[in-house]
Amino acid sequence: MDLDTAEAVIAPHWDAVRDTYVEFAPEGSGGLVRLRKTKFVMDPEMHDSPRHFAACREDGMMMLFAPQLVDLPVETMVAILAHEFGHAADFAYPAHWVMPGSGPGTARWVGEQDSKQWREWRKAWRSRTRDQIEWTADGIAQAVTGRKIGYCGEVGCMLQCFDKGQLRPAGLR
Repeated sequence: MDLDTAEAVIAPHWDAVRDTYVEFAPEGSGGLVRLRKTKFVMDPEMHDSPRHFAACREDGMMMLFAPQLVDLPVETMVAILAHEFGHAADFAYPAHWVMPGSGPGTARWVGEQDSKQWREWRKAWRSRTRDQIEWTADGIAQAVTGRKIGYCGEVGCMLQCFDKGQLRPAGLR
């Protein structure tokens, strides 16, 4: 499928998920308005492994999508978009989201605080593992959409799904 056609299919779903995130307003946040500036980019190089269809830049201001994303069921596509916007919300609002100490779960907004505890959390936020970053994206997606991100499919090629599947396994790349 050519890039223009793929973009025409994916972009309306991306817009809807972005709007859901931008309108989400945890107490004390003023909304996640920074995400209005996140750019949508089609990139044919994105699909470099069977389960790699999207990525978010580490400042939350750009997302890259493989045209093959359109070959997935719409529900899977939207779950992937929700996960990527979870990354964008995490990166655009550094250390404003906390996860349960036990691992995956729903993220909670903490906002900016001028306290020693928050400054320590911000320092820890910078040194999270790759798994913790991925679990945070899922936790933010759950907080914003109200739907749990699970992982469905064969081991090694598990993709995001809503309200079913298992929590993201450690080490899934």
